[in-house]
Parts: sequence; C-alpha cells; structure tokens
Amino acid sequence: MSEWEAVTPVLVIGGAVGDLVMTLPRLPTSGEDIEAQPQARQIGGCAFNVARALVRLETPVINGMPVGNGEWGAAAEAAMGELGLEVLLRHGQMDNGWCLALVEPNGERTFITVSGCESQWNKAQLATLPLTEHTLIYASGYELAGESGEALREWLTRMPFDQPRLIDPGPRIAQLSEDFFAMLSDSHTLLTLNRDEVAALCGAGDAVEAAQRYAAARNLTLICRLDRDGAWICDGRTPPLHVPAYPVDVVDTIGAGDAHCAGLLAGLSAGWPLPQAVDLANRVAACVVASLGAANPPDRQQLQQRFPQA
Repeated sequence: MSEWEAVTPVLVIGGAVGDLVMTLPRLPTSGEDIEAQPQARQIGGCAFNVARALVRLETPVINGMPVGNGEWGAAAEAAMGELGLEVLLRHGQMDNGWCLALVEPNGERTFITVSGCESQWNKAQLATLPLTEHTLIYASGYELAGESGEALREWLTRMPFDQPRLIDPGPRIAQLSEDFFAMLSDSHTLLTLNRDEVAALCGAGDAVEAAQRYAAARNLTLICRLDRDGAWICDGRTPPLHVPAYPVDVVDTIGAGDAHCAGLLAGLSAGWPLPQAVDLANRVAACVVASLGAANPPDRQQLQQRFPQA
C-alpha cells in the first residue's frame, strides 16, 4: 500500500442524486402497507458513490456530475465540496433526482428512482469536460439509458483518443441497445456486470462462459462480479481469469458495484495490471458491503488493516 500512487485522473460521468435509505422486513405486495425504518438521507447515485470512493483512495477525480437548481442540487454541491470536487456541469432549469432504497434483512436492495438533471445530456455540455489521451473514464448506465442519454452514448463511442473507459450498465442494461455495445467493439472499453446483467447482455447459462463468448464477439473485456464467487475477467482472447472474493459478513449490498468500480479505477490509475486492479476492487467492495449503505467506503489505511496480507 505504501508504494501505491494513483496518478492518472478519472473522469466520473453520471449522477449525484438524493438517497433515502430504508430498511423493511420484506418488500410489500401491490396495494399493501408495510412499516419501514429510515436509515439515511444523503447524496448518492452510482457516479457519486464512485467519485467518493476514489477520493478516499487518493485517486484524482474530474467531476462529470451535473448539479441542478433545487434542494437536491444544493445538497449535491455541498457534498461535492466536502470531497474537494469542483462543479463543472450546472443545470439551471432542473433539480437533481433522488432515489428510495429499500433494504431487506438479507441485505438485498430495491430502488425506486426519480430522475433529474443528471439524466439530461447534450453535446455542448460534454464538450466542456477536460479530456486528454491519458484520462480514465467511468460512465454509469443510469445516465446512458433512454433518449436523454443519446448524446452521452454518442460521446462515449467517439472518444478522440480512444481513452480507456469503464462502463457500468447496471439495472438499465435492458434499455441499452445492442447497437450501442456494437459501437464500442474494438475500443479500450471495460464492461462491468453483475450476474443478472451478464445474463441480460450475454445470454442465459454459465455466466463466465457467456461473458467469454460475448467478449470474443465484440473484442471487449468484461468484468463479471459474481458476489461471493468473486470476479472473472473475460477478454475473449485468453482463458477467463478468476479473482477470488474476500469473505465478510454482509450488512447490505448498496453501493457494492460502485465500490468495485472505484477500486478497479484506482488500481488502473496507479498503473496496475488488470488482475491486480480487480483484486483491489474486490477488497473495496468487501468493505462496503460489510457496513450500512454506500457512504463509508474505505481509505487505504482501512484496507490495509482489514486485509493485511493482500
């Protein structure tokens, strides 16, 4: 850890949204009334979770998250300021969105999302973002989906320097067309997917085999996040590589994928080989699922204390 120096900046594209986290014994059925317990009211969203975790890991971040004109926008700007992130994108006509996260006793989470300015993108806005051939790029699938994400999808598929980019389609993967993924073919793109997302994109059956076939067909690299079964790197050219998980007692899984993305990007920013970066991602994600919510990602010292042999 003492020799770890993250130097390549990461441009984080996506949303900073309000997060209302509640625990409940089970999800209600249609029309049912069920008691829940409020746990947190904070700024979250996939991109913000990634940026916050990167800052904790001392990785340089370029802020590509829009800030709106309402209550949640003010809260988002304040939260960004606490992280030392300069606001580069502003929206004068719309507030930031918010999300209700429902957490069941087994840690599984269900989201209800109200979109805001983070879902509105245009070419002029994206052209203002500082970008060099050395910039790493992260993009959240929540902002890529639908008509409002068209400008962002086009921007990602027409990078001026073919910069390395990590795309996390997330639950919106079904709303992303195969044409979008086809346009990413042969680029320096990593797709990070959980088990359900692998099935949605690559087909049913064994997740690793399906991901490997898809990677070969598209000449892309897929990072398959399979919970306690660890992560697999599938590039379609060499045999899939397994990176074991780190066992912890799971409190909830909110922000697990975001934490994994941040760890992966931090490793790549430091110039680490992909397997080593994925191992770091597994450690960061393990720390996050061992605590409530996504607001407390580990710093380097905490990682070292929890995983001294890593």
